[in-house]
Amino acid sequence: MNLKSLLSGWMSRRGQGIGARLLRVHVLGLNRPQRQQLETLCDRLGEQLDLALVCDTQGGDIVVAEPRYVATAGPQRMAHVCAARPLVLCDLDAEGDAGDSSLALFESRQRELLAQLRRLPQVRDRSPRFGASGWDQSPVATSTVPFGLEEAGDDLDPPPIPARPWRFVVHLLRGLVDPEMQPLLGGYGPAAMVRVDFSRAFALVDPKAQQMLKVQKDLPQIEGAGLPGDDAIERELDGLVWDIGIAAGAYRLLSAPPDAWFTTLATCEDPAVQRYTRLPRHLQLADVLFAGPISPAELQRRTGHSVAEIRPFLQACLFLGLAWWSPQE
Repeated sequence: MNLKSLLSGWMSRRGQGIGARLLRVHVLGLNRPQRQQLETLCDRLGEQLDLALVCDTQGGDIVVAEPRYVATAGPQRMAHVCAARPLVLCDLDAEGDAGDSSLALFESRQRELLAQLRRLPQVRDRSPRFGASGWDQSPVATSTVPFGLEEAGDDLDPPPIPARPWRFVVHLLRGLVDPEMQPLLGGYGPAAMVRVDFSRAFALVDPKAQQMLKVQKDLPQIEGAGLPGDDAIERELDGLVWDIGIAAGAYRLLSAPPDAWFTTLATCEDPAVQRYTRLPRHLQLADVLFAGPISPAELQRRTGHSVAEIRPFLQACLFLGLAWWSPQE
């Protein structure tokens, strides 16, 4: 099913207004049978949402990927590819559906994908079936706030990392998984510099920069000139990334999907966060987070810590790839 035939069929069914109801789906890591399955799903879901969902391997408004591909690529790579676009997961068979269970699998995947799509602002903004009362025929509650979060306010939707420190963060996270990246030079101005050597997984940090990062929780920015001084502190790369994640805790969580606070996080096994922190609060959060898939909201309920206390810990775990978003139904 190519773009031309899909649009032709859609226009014959829906008439005018296709531009406003077109949603491009950027497909990642799918082979041909999987893409065919997804195209069939998108055609069916498009009818339910009153949208034209068009699969594209080059770009799109949202990203759809297979969970195993996401796990292999890693959170930093996915954050780079997705940029500000939401990520939707769809479990598809590498060799195509077969057997008596194929219809049941298709219907199950259709329900799961529909539930994820209905949460996305890109879908809600374009679908005429979403209105002030929610989704027609199957309303979606969007204003209910679970007990314990009534006073959270803007804490649940903080601002993104500002542009200049974000460039430093992007370079840093790329280098974390690619040791061939060029060294990163940044900091807070003269005598407060940071230089990261990815090939050695090693950094030099001026004492003033260390104070700005760990005490004042300021994020460094890329610098064009300068070097750390003779009294620079030697840091291992992963420890520096943890501290920068903590400092970025006041901002939107890395690659956060819509309704991130209520979205499940998957985690590594036994990440030994004691290497990075000895704070009792962090160790308690780690005990609960790494015991199994859990949402930030459930993590808060189980530990009793505030949103502002939990977010820096989660940000550091996301920066290091110790945790990643794994939406479930």
